[in-house]
Amino acid sequence: MVASPPEAERRRDILYYDLGQATMSIMLAAADLGIGSCHSAVGDQELAREVLGFPADKFCAFLISLGYPAGRPLALIRRPDRRP
Repeated sequence: MVASPPEAERRRDILYYDLGQATMSIMLAAADLGIGSCHSAVGDQELAREVLGFPADKFCAFLISLGYPAGRPLALIRRPDRRP
């Protein structure tokens, strides 16, 4: 998830909220297709820029890894093991 840096603190909070919602939607859509996912924050912006090649005037807020689970297909958890 790459974006322009926000200009004000209030815009920063809104931007991170929106990027978080987009990240969740991507992960849910992937799960619907049987694709596993994992999200991560980015600590080293320069390394991320070097590896991913996004412009210097942008920043990478989140990474989403996607892939098919090894050994078994992604399946819905029908009965989560949760406390009542």
